[in-house]
Amino acid sequence: MTAQSEQSPKGEARRLAIIRDARRILLKDGYVNLSLRQIATNLGMSVGNLQYYFPTKDSLVQATIADETDRALGLLWEITWTPDNMEDCVENAVRSLLNHYASDAGQFYSIAEFLALHDPDYAKLKSEAYHYIFGYITKLIGLVAPELDSEKRMSLAHVFVAIIDGASLQVQLAASTPKARAFEQLIADTANAIILLIRTWE
Repeated sequence: MTAQSEQSPKGEARRLAIIRDARRILLKDGYVNLSLRQIATNLGMSVGNLQYYFPTKDSLVQATIADETDRALGLLWEITWTPDNMEDCVENAVRSLLNHYASDAGQFYSIAEFLALHDPDYAKLKSEAYHYIFGYITKLIGLVAPELDSEKRMSLAHVFVAIIDGASLQVQLAASTPKARAFEQLIADTANAIILLIRTWE
C-alpha cells in the first residue's frame, strides 16, 4: 500500500488515471516499454509529481495488478448472495469472471503471471492477491451455504478459484471472440462443477 492510499478525491482521481494509463501501456507495449516519463507526458504532469503517487515503475505496476484484482472481485460483490438462489449466484459469478477474462483482462493477467515467474516481489504480490481472493470467496460461500464451517468454506474457495483459473485458461486459449454456444457451455459446465461441490459438502 502506498502513502497515497488516503487521498483527496482529486488526488485519488489522479492516482487512478495513472493506473489506467499504465494498464493501457502494459497491454499495448509490454512491461519493458512502460516508463514513468511516458505516463507523465501522457497525463500532462511532471515525473516528480507522478512519483509522489508511485515512486518507481514497479510500485506502479504492482498497484495496477492490485487494481485489476479489485475490479474482478467487485464483479462478484455486485451479485446478491443468499442461500435461496445459490445456483443463480454461482452461475452469475462464473459468467462475470469468465467474461472478465475474455476481455483484455485475460492478457493483463498473463503479463502479471509472467512477472511473478521472474521476480520475487511480483511472486509475493501474487501470493498476497490469492490469499485475499480466497478470503473474499470464503465469505461469499458462507452467504450461500451458511451451514458449512469455516474450514470447509476455505477449502471450497480454493477449489472454486482453481476451477475458475482452469476455465479462464480455456477462454484465453480460444479465439479472441469465442463462439457463443461454446462459451455458454463453458460457463454452464464450470458453474455446475462448483454447485456440485457445494452440494456435496453441505
